[in-house]
Parts: sequence; C-alpha cells; structure tokens
Amino acid sequence: MAAAKEPDVAEWKRELVSELKEKFSDYPVVGILNISGIPAPQFQEMRSLLRGRAEIKVGRRVLLRVAMEKSAEDNSGLEELKEYLEGPCALIFTEMNPFQLWKVLEDNKTNAPAKAGMESPEDIVIPAGETDFSPGPIIGELQRAGVNARIQAGKIVVLEDSKIVEEGEEISEEVVGVLSKFDIEPREIGFELLAAYEDGTVFHGSMLEVDEEKTMSQLRKAFADSLALTMEVSYPTSTNIEPIISQASSQAHSLALGASIFTPGVMPEYLRRAITEMNNLARIVHSNNEDALDEDLRSQITSTQPTRTEKEEKTKEKPEEKEEKEEVKEEETEEDVNLGGLFE
Repeated sequence: MAAAKEPDVAEWKRELVSELKEKFSDYPVVGILNISGIPAPQFQEMRSLLRGRAEIKVGRRVLLRVAMEKSAEDNSGLEELKEYLEGPCALIFTEMNPFQLWKVLEDNKTNAPAKAGMESPEDIVIPAGETDFSPGPIIGELQRAGVNARIQAGKIVVLEDSKIVEEGEEISEEVVGVLSKFDIEPREIGFELLAAYEDGTVFHGSMLEVDEEKTMSQLRKAFADSLALTMEVSYPTSTNIEPIISQASSQAHSLALGASIFTPGVMPEYLRRAITEMNNLARIVHSNNEDALDEDLRSQITSTQPTRTEKEEKTKEKPEEKEEKEEVKEEETEEDVNLGGLFE
C-alpha cells in the first residue's frame, strides 16, 4: 500500500510558522491583538511606535494556531491562548510583562470619526450653547439627529444638552454627519489586547486593566499599616530596624535618667543638671552673704543672672501696661456714656 502523500503547503506558510516558532522561543511574553477596523496608516503608525519594545506579526488564524500548537511542546499552557484567536487578529511578542503591555497599548490609542453602522462606545451628547453655524439646511439635519436646536439672533443655538446616541446603539448616517460638524470623534482606534501569555499563565485582557492610582494608594496604606504593626510589636525587619533602634535608645536614655543609672550616654545630662542646681544654690547663698562664695563661682552665677538694667526695664514695662489698660477702660467708659445718651 502506497504511503499517504503529504499535502502541498506553500513555502511562505512554512516560513511564517517557522518564524513564529522562533519568536515564541525568543520572547517571554506573547499576546493576541484584535486589529479589526484599524486603517492601514494607523496600523503602521502604531507598529512604528512599538518598534524596539514589541514585534507584531500578522497572518491567517490557521497559521497562527499551527505555530502555537507546535510551540506548546516547549511552553506549558500556551495552547490555552488559542481560544482567543478570533476575528482579524495578530500576535505581539515582547519583553514587557502583560500589565505593562496592556498599558502601552492603551496609551497609544487615538480617536477617530464615527462610522455609520458601528455601535456607539458611549453616550454621545451635543452640549447646549451657541454654535458657529449660520441658519440653513443644517438646522433640519440637527433636529433629525435628535438635537434640540433653534435659530436665535442669526445663529443656530443648541437649547439643551442633547443625547443623540446611547451607549451600544447603532450610529446612523445622519448622526455621523452631525458628529463630524461638531468635531466629535467617538471611535477609538488602537490595538486591543485580547489575552497574553507569560510563564505558563494566560491572562484575559480584562484582568490586565489596573487602576494604577488606586493600586498605589492601597500599597502605600498596606505598607504604612504593616510598618506600624511591626513597630508596635518590636518585630525587626530591614525596613524598620533603624526606627526600632532609635526608639529603644530613647527609651533606655529616659529610663537611665529616671532611675539614676550612670552610663556614658546620660552622664552629660546629669552634669548639666548638677551644674544648674549648684548655680541655683549659689545664688541663694550669694543673696544672703556676698562674701560666702569664692571669686570664680561668684563671677559664674553673676554672668548668668539678668543684669540690673534688664530687671529695671522689665519693672518699667509693668506700669506702662497698667497705664495702657487704664486708658482702655477710660475709653470704654466714655463709649458707654455716649451710647447711653442714645436711649435718654
């Protein structure tokens, strides 16, 4: 019996599958992109923006699937990625992790004019206010599209915010014309990451959408809470070891001072206290008997005492303050008298 003849396969197909197999080996992350509805110029522009950070390969789905199946032998879990090969799609290979890849693709999306028949990605509202349009057939176009517009003072005015399309609703030709006149571009053009594979795990696109600000806020709070807990229970880590040592040193210093334990760390404080108490006692003795102290101690305590002039100035300040208070009282009395005259 003759052997079954191998089906003829075009050389370019073999080369594409072989090239894709090499890419699966060279890159740690591979994703599937939805490229539906992306015009060729925008496609090339986005591909160029990603150059150096990612490689995009386009091909028939069956060939992409074959390449995945052949590469799955060396990449556990890669076969699960095949489930996302739907519609016009492409493979993207990169060193970025799936979350970084998703963010880069989202950041590079651009807006474009609406197309008739497409589903609106959001509610579309024409804002109230005066327009630059002169009266003419355009007023009828606006009204047919659902815009509450009138002619006022030679101008077309939108009387109130007018929702002309709801999210998910099909956009008509009339609405497309109105949107273009108001420069509203509701269509978002860009690569949509359907799924990504890394190290045996397949991530659905929706799993990669992360609110960075919220996540960072949660991480900062978790860090602060964990640091406070480790400080409270004195559990040393590489992060809190310095404040724990500082806190322990401060507590030991306070304990040594309170319990009169003489250590090198507290001796300067004890000496300062002793000198202060000695000077206070010497002043009391000096006030009773000026000859009771030797010359050095007498000069030391007199140099730290307020001078006679300073004392006199402080003494003078008090009568002045008293006089000011008396003047204020006199003024208040005069005001009371004057106000009292109003009711006579």
